[in-house]
Order: sequence, then structure tokens, then C-alpha cells
Amino acid sequence: MKKKRFKKDEILGFERALLAEKRRILKERDFNRKVMDSVGSQATGDLSAHRSLTADQGTENYQREHASRMRSLETKTLREISDALDRISKGTYGTCEKCGKPIPRARLKAVPHARFCMKCMKAAGR
Repeated sequence: MKKKRFKKDEILGFERALLAEKRRILKERDFNRKVMDSVGSQATGDLSAHRSLTADQGTENYQREHASRMRSLETKTLREISDALDRISKGTYGTCEKCGKPIPRARLKAVPHARFCMKCMKAAGR
């Protein structure tokens, strides 16, 4: 009989951490979307609100690009969290997807959605 790697309460702790991170990201994403929507509506309002200075346009473009990068990172992290929750339900959580060895608890506590052990992650150049 194969010994279980994690106790039930440890798995529940990882699951709670993953769900908390998911809630935090979704809340932050919603807030950022509202801010960007308000910036966009100000920019498309009447002509008196129109930004005619190049510096203002540059700042606005930078903010939009930054927001886009943040959304992309949030989407990636949400996908990784979902995948980690799936691994919990399948009983494969905490196992490196590359080498099949256990991912150390300390790594999972720092990055609960980790898919790889540090050795494999470094070898892949991540």
C-alpha cells in the first residue's frame, strides 16, 4: 500500500490557500477593470476632457499596456490555480509534472500552484 504524501488537513490547507489566491486575483482584476473603464470613458468623453498632449497620451498608452500585461499574468495564474485544484481532486497534487518526484512542501507553501520541482523548473529555464 502506497503511503499518502500529505495528510488530509495539509491538502485542505493548500486548497484553502489556492482558493484565497483565486479570490484575491479576481477581486483585484475586477477593481482594475473598473479603473480602466473609468479612464477609458474619460478619454472618450467631451472634447474638454480630451488629452491633446503627447506626454498624456504616452502615459495613457503605458497604463493600458501595463493593464494588459497584468490581465495576461492574472489569466495565467488563474489557470495554474485551477489546474492545481484539479490535481488535488485527482490525488496528484505535489508531484512534479516533469520528473514525477515530490515537490517539497516549502515550495508548495510559497507557490501552492507549483507544477514543477525547482530542479526541473530551473532546467526548463523558468
